[in-house]
Formats: sequence, structure tokens, C-alpha cells
Amino acid sequence: MQVFQTTPGWQLDARITPTDAGHHLLISRFVASAKRPEHQVKFSGTFSTDELQLLRDALNNALNNVPSPVA
Repeated sequence: MQVFQTTPGWQLDARITPTDAGHHLLISRFVASAKRPEHQVKFSGTFSTDELQLLRDALNNALNNVPSPVA
């Protein structure tokens, strides 16, 4: 599990698990302050290695093309 956003009240995480059909990507959040704290699935899908690499490349391209903040 990779936590990529967190506050004192909740966290957002991602997990990638290998399966016979490819790789299962699960993005979920955990709200510690909820009445019944539990992980809530925000997105789930099964992807091939090539598809995950395309997703990685798309994220890298988006991050590399973000304009620098003006001081």
C-alpha cells in the first residue's frame, strides 16, 4: 500500500496486486474520524503491465508540463 495523501482525519492510498488477469489497482480512502472507520474504494480496476506503464507515462507527462509558479 502506498499512502499518497493524508490528513489527521483521513488518508488516500493505492495498492497494486498481481493477478492471473494482470494487475489489480485499488485506490481507497480511510476516514479515521468516521462513525465506522473502514477503507472505502474510490477506484478499482485490472490492468496489463503495458496499461499501467501508459498510466505512469501520462502522470509523468502531466507533472513535467506543469508551469512553474510565478513568484
